[in-house]
Amino acid sequence: MALSAHDITFSYGPRFALRVDTMTADAGELVGIIGANGSGKTTLLKILCGLRPAATGTILLDGMPLEGYSALARARHLTYVPQSHRPAFEFTVEQTVLLGRVPYRGLYGGFEREEDLGAAERAMELMELDALRNEQITSLSGGELQRVMLARALAQDAGTLLLDEPNSHLDIAHQQSVLATIREQVKQRSICAIASIHDLNLASMFCDRIIAMAGGRVVGQGRPAEVLTATILRQTFGTELVVEPGAYGDAPAIRYTYRMAEDANA
Repeated sequence: MALSAHDITFSYGPRFALRVDTMTADAGELVGIIGANGSGKTTLLKILCGLRPAATGTILLDGMPLEGYSALARARHLTYVPQSHRPAFEFTVEQTVLLGRVPYRGLYGGFEREEDLGAAERAMELMELDALRNEQITSLSGGELQRVMLARALAQDAGTLLLDEPNSHLDIAHQQSVLATIREQVKQRSICAIASIHDLNLASMFCDRIIAMAGGRVVGQGRPAEVLTATILRQTFGTELVVEPGAYGDAPAIRYTYRMAEDANA
């Protein structure tokens, strides 16, 4: 699958406006979106999956306009994982992951097929959830719940993944393993994934391409080495960052330079 957006505009009123001339995510690619808080990352992801209607522009899912898909067909081709979750029901982890298979049930529902159970089992294994399968999701930590939601998305077997801060609430080890798993699935299954990522070094390590946003605009997109430059990062975040080229293969590492006032005057 591939996802692209062209001439997208959206506004919350005078406070915020989004404008994206063009962006793409091809099959086999993990594309990261970076930017400061309020730069438009979440809004763009919601527009790409149809949760928010753009004022203008076109979104193409595998070459077909997004609005041309029925709700069921869209759910089979595209899945979205928000950055936070508030469980309303005391489902178990396994039951929650199986909800990713709802788009494949018949008109009148029914029991899960072997195919559904197998997809859920594989997804729980990928997100290291086997020991938690019978736990109620209302009892999980934030990081555990995040991994459950990611497993549900993987069980859905969609060709396009839209992930809003998939590393939120995760510890350092799981931040790396989750992104490594997503990248691995993208390559093995030839799907595409777009993820907003706050950690610039993780974005550099795992993403094939990066889109940098500031003030609702795309200020840079390309390979990590092309986007993670001192100039683009200054424009994106309004602060000085040190870029160390070639730290992760041909991708750079980013070092922060902020110092407390008392340290700077020492």
